[in-house]
Order: sequence, then C-alpha cells, then structure tokens
Amino acid sequence: MSQTIDLTLDGLSCGHCVKRVKESLEQRPDVEQADVSVTEAHVTGTASAEQLIETIKQAGYDASVSHPKAKPLAESSIPSEALTAVSEALPAATADDDDSQQLLLSGMSCASCVTRVQNALQSVPGVTQARVNLAERTALVMGSASPQD
Repeated sequence: MSQTIDLTLDGLSCGHCVKRVKESLEQRPDVEQADVSVTEAHVTGTASAEQLIETIKQAGYDASVSHPKAKPLAESSIPSEALTAVSEALPAATADDDDSQQLLLSGMSCASCVTRVQNALQSVPGVTQARVNLAERTALVMGSASPQD
C-alpha cells in the first residue's frame, strides 16, 4: 500500500542538487512520485523512510523524517546565481596582472556549484584564473578585474 513520507533534507543548495536527489529517489521501483525542494522531499510509494534516507545519503546528501508538529524554520532561499554577490565583492585591482584576491563564498554544497561559480568568475573581463575550493568555501581570483567588471 502506498504512503507519503515527508523528509527534511540537508546539504542541497541548487537546482542540480534537487535534480540529483529527485532522480535517485525516482529510480527506486518502490517510489511512485518524489517532490523535492532544497529543504524537503515528499515521497509517495511503498519504500520505508529508512530506505529513502539511505538512497538520499548515497546521492551525497543528508535526510531525516520530518515531524509535522516541529517543522524546522524555513531557510532563506539561496540565490540561483552566486555571481552577483561574488562579482561585487571583487576589490579594485591595479594594472599588475599578478594581482590576486581571495573571496569567501557561501551557498555551495556540490561540485556543480563550484563549477558554475568558477566559470562565472573566469568569464569576467580581466580575470586570468579563478580557483574555487568547496571545502574552504573560498575563491582565489587572479588578474586585473575591477568591481565594475
């Protein structure tokens, strides 16, 4: 008999993360439907909560059973494009191409996020190289980019 299980998710920060969890759940033969957001999942099927949580963990994220009486506070939504905040954070650089700036980043939780931020930084005129580190939540930007770029 089908049932709907509500799960609280942790570690998701973008549409790619949501898609990865949704596809992992929907590949299970005992899942009929999975509605997934950055913070929660509503899964209909015959799978147990433990099986669903294990599937989500195998996809690289954390999950727990939601308790309707004690719903967690909603997180503020993370912007889909981190570039706006990052590009405005670039301090003015001098004409020397060897200038580098280290930025502190937030909202990244997977390799896809890192790639998007790194590609966005490298597309800024004057940036010769950008290295993003997920574990340290930093970006090292080298070149002569200015905040207006």
